[in-house]
Amino acid sequence: MGYYLAAMLIDHRFYGRIRMQAIGFIAIFILFVICASLFTELQQTGTPVKLFQFMYFFSSFWSQFGPNSTTFLLAAEVYPAPVRATAHGFSAACGKLGALMPAVIYNYVSNGTKFWIVSWFGLIGFFLTVVFVADTTGLDLREQERYWACIRDGRPHDYHGIAIHPRHLSLYETWVLHRNRYYDPELDKQDKINELRQAYEESMASGKFGCEDGRSSNDDISENASKYFQLQRQSSKERKEEEKLDTDEKINEVA
Repeated sequence: MGYYLAAMLIDHRFYGRIRMQAIGFIAIFILFVICASLFTELQQTGTPVKLFQFMYFFSSFWSQFGPNSTTFLLAAEVYPAPVRATAHGFSAACGKLGALMPAVIYNYVSNGTKFWIVSWFGLIGFFLTVVFVADTTGLDLREQERYWACIRDGRPHDYHGIAIHPRHLSLYETWVLHRNRYYDPELDKQDKINELRQAYEESMASGKFGCEDGRSSNDDISENASKYFQLQRQSSKERKEEEKLDTDEKINEVA
């Protein structure tokens, strides 16, 4: 049930990835702390042990409707493309290491202590998620790449798009790095137009990428954008021709 519910809400604008992961972690922490602190009482036959079983199974639900569904997905989205595969593998290795540690430690501790150990992983996961993980819910990965391109070039102030809206940034990026202060939709609109224009000009400058009708064959440039820049090129060419005629006429008049 947890996985089905996660599939329904993973892309929800309000709930999404980060809330799902954070709430899943904190729910696991609360349930396991209760199990650990009342472990002896919950071993009694009848209602206590049934309550213990319910909380244990309920923690599994929050694991599915939480970090089990989000950690691998976020690792495939938050890293820049040039290092995404390596970083995703490193994240997965850290997860396997986290699974290995309890498997070894649990051979040397009592059942009640096991609940005390695992509960703190839930709290740590909640803290790391809330403070350091960016929310990619509803964010185009191409927009994420525009953001990371500016970061890698050492010019975060040049990016003004939706990826640095406070809704998508982690608390660390907002309150420590202050990335959100550069958010400006109007500047970002002009940046996108300039980027598309540059891609269009580069595409048209190369014979193998340009089309005969003046459109670009670059997949990143839509047909409407190609038509827009084509009209601009024609208008610019016509203006230059008019300026040349005006100059020739003035020269003839002087002559």
